[in-house]
Amino acid sequence: MRNLLGGLALFLFLPFAALAQDLPRPLSDTVSDYDGILPAETAERVAGLLAKARAETGVHVVLVAMDRREAHAGQGRSIEDYAKALFNLWGVGDRSRDDGVMILVAAGDREMRVQLGAGYGSEWDGVAQGVIDAAFLPKLRAGDAAGAVEAGTAAVIDQIARPFASGAAAIPPPAAGSGGKSGGLGGILLIPVILLAGIALAARRMIGDLWVRLRTCPQCGSKGSLRRSRSTVTPATAASDGWGKAVTTCDQLIEPTSATSTRRNSSRKRMTLYPTRYPRKISPGIRRLRWRVKRFSSRMNSSRQSSDSYRNNG
Repeated sequence: MRNLLGGLALFLFLPFAALAQDLPRPLSDTVSDYDGILPAETAERVAGLLAKARAETGVHVVLVAMDRREAHAGQGRSIEDYAKALFNLWGVGDRSRDDGVMILVAAGDREMRVQLGAGYGSEWDGVAQGVIDAAFLPKLRAGDAAGAVEAGTAAVIDQIARPFASGAAAIPPPAAGSGGKSGGLGGILLIPVILLAGIALAARRMIGDLWVRLRTCPQCGSKGSLRRSRSTVTPATAASDGWGKAVTTCDQLIEPTSATSTRRNSSRKRMTLYPTRYPRKISPGIRRLRWRVKRFSSRMNSSRQSSDSYRNNG
């Protein structure tokens, strides 16, 4: 029975062992260019850069360049699986720290990979992807493979190898085209959206007040004499809603009128309180804008008042 299990394990392992034997071996401990992707002078500069970085940081970084993976035992395998197989077969990096880095560029496949050792935490995956997006891809898409490899290798050393060796935290680089500023175009477009939202909220209340002024007073029948003011009954908090009320007055009446902001007016006062919301996600700029609009509206109110409820979103 033991011999049968051993034979079965050997049978299952043979295809993987054969595939590993077909994988290419490293041409050097720095640069392995199998298909002449890089000019000789570029390969020499990159090799010197990698050797210097290893001497200074102790981190082993290797560059693998080829045309297509299928010509080097990579048929049917993704770029991720192929890079991992090469990385493990070559034993890149210090065995105790597992801090090796492999840069794999398959120019003919238009794919590349930065393979990190198991010593790097998951947060370094974002750094590696950021280096690919910012340093490699722009030149690769322009057809400059040599420039992409040289610039990208320097970025891998500066943003992965050196910070990791010094114990610094992983900081993803800015994406390509962001000009070194976080947020990029999306952050620029967000500013007018926030401003427009604040203006719309303020305009909604101002239009409501203007509509009240244009209405006819249900008590005296005069136009343009109604005024509306607002006040907070119970302020909103992070744990509960608050309450507010709107007050409408008529300049022509001695006693406060019962006109309300609803369409169904009556001679009796009607009170319906609405909850207000705690402004957890409102920016300070919008809060200041609302405060100024509220102060402007309060100056237009008279002293004779009758009350009605409103929904205070401030």
